[in-house]
Amino acid sequence: MPVTAAAVVVAAVQAVSFATKDGWSIAASYRPAAKGKATVVLAHGVGSAGAEWSRFAEALAAKGVGTLALDLRGHAGSRRGPPGSTDFTGFDARLSWPAAAEDLRAAAAWLKSKGVPDGRVAFGGASIGANLASIVAAERKSAPFLLLLSPSGNYRGVMPKTRKGLKTLAAASPADGYALIRVRELEADKSAETLYPPAGHGAQMFEDPATFERVVAWTAAAAAPR
Repeated sequence: MPVTAAAVVVAAVQAVSFATKDGWSIAASYRPAAKGKATVVLAHGVGSAGAEWSRFAEALAAKGVGTLALDLRGHAGSRRGPPGSTDFTGFDARLSWPAAAEDLRAAAAWLKSKGVPDGRVAFGGASIGANLASIVAAERKSAPFLLLLSPSGNYRGVMPKTRKGLKTLAAASPADGYALIRVRELEADKSAETLYPPAGHGAQMFEDPATFERVVAWTAAAAAPR
């Protein structure tokens, strides 16, 4: 009799929310990981939302990789903050962007409350989300890997960080000046594997099919059980 391949059970997306220590309510889309595989906390760019990761998250779900795609504070479903807070359009004036790293810390804490071990919580981001992801991944020695799409140097006060030994993939397109400089710096000091898609910034680079497939494959390999 012919052998039939087992159907892949793709985790359904769940709308969730959790609070940060500084009083924001963060909305996110959650897809649980298959047993033993990592879950990636995903942070978007300025003015965007967690929905920019939808196709990527679905592709990872098909490989058993979990995702928690955030609406960062002041964006989309995460506009409820502490008294006196503003949406993201006021963050530059208030020098508020660095505090958004708390959204990723809260995401990791929420995953832990759901039984996801610290060593299975990875981080990824696009544009300013990449800088934020690098900060939290660097401070959490248990984080298994880091994905950076169009990271940069000091961006709106958010300084990127690195951690020796942290498995990292960094990508920037040739025309994306500041991001290209940062990725080449990471390549020069051997802090990351690098990828140079033909065009785009942040998640826009996924419009190139080869880039999309390569990043999915890299992330799935990095998220595999150890």
